[in-house]
Amino acid sequence: MVTSAVIAVLAVWFLMTALVQLPAQRCKRIRRYDPTGNLLPGWNFFAPKPIQADFAVWYRAWGSYDEDRDEVLESGSSAWRELAGIEQRRFMDALVNPGRYTRKSIFSCCSRIATTMRTINYEPDDLRDLPPSEIMLSLAYLLLAERVSSLSSDAVAVQFRIDVVRHAAGAARAATVFRSAIHQVSAEAHGEG
Repeated sequence: MVTSAVIAVLAVWFLMTALVQLPAQRCKRIRRYDPTGNLLPGWNFFAPKPIQADFAVWYRAWGSYDEDRDEVLESGSSAWRELAGIEQRRFMDALVNPGRYTRKSIFSCCSRIATTMRTINYEPDDLRDLPPSEIMLSLAYLLLAERVSSLSSDAVAVQFRIDVVRHAAGAARAATVFRSAIHQVSAEAHGEG
């Protein structure tokens, strides 16, 4: 009886592992049922477009609001902080890696914003320019803005930026390619209202 149950579990696991390798989106959705993120591996033997760079998301917050000017002042912001850096890999990450999905979500949002920028031919002359509505109303932008707002519970306004980090000759070079608008954070959003 126990042997049959073990064989059945292993057979289902093998079948699911084989299915997630197929290119169809329906098959890839099976990964949602992987509680650890490591039971259903993705095997990519050949990368048609190898990754040349990575994204880093930075954010800053403002603690006060200038009532006279009806805006926040550039000089009143905090230092830029990284949203979710790539930590040093630990041995336990091979078994349980809870930050994997957060990092993947942030990468996907950055990738979607970069794709939208290329699609609409948006290249800001000055990174203080207000991004176009095609970007500001996108789900990726709204998710990043919400994440930054949730990390800045005592702030009155927040802003994020996306840097592209390229690695060459053992050194990393970062360049800011996108900067969000400055968003006011309401007290109600943090449960204070």
